[in-house]
Amino acid sequence: MLITALSPVIGYDKASAIAHHALDNNQTMKEAALASGFIDAKKFDEIVDPRKMV
Repeated sequence: MLITALSPVIGYDKASAIAHHALDNNQTMKEAALASGFIDAKKFDEIVDPRKMV
């Protein structure tokens, strides 16, 4: 669910790749997102805020 917040910013394909990478490598979404290079930690934290998503 959290990865959907990134789609409007980095695009569906990149967000999907991050989600698959996280699952395949037993990583958190943030770890996978940062490793991808598509987004930095500050921007990730601004966008992916579960409190704002509920």
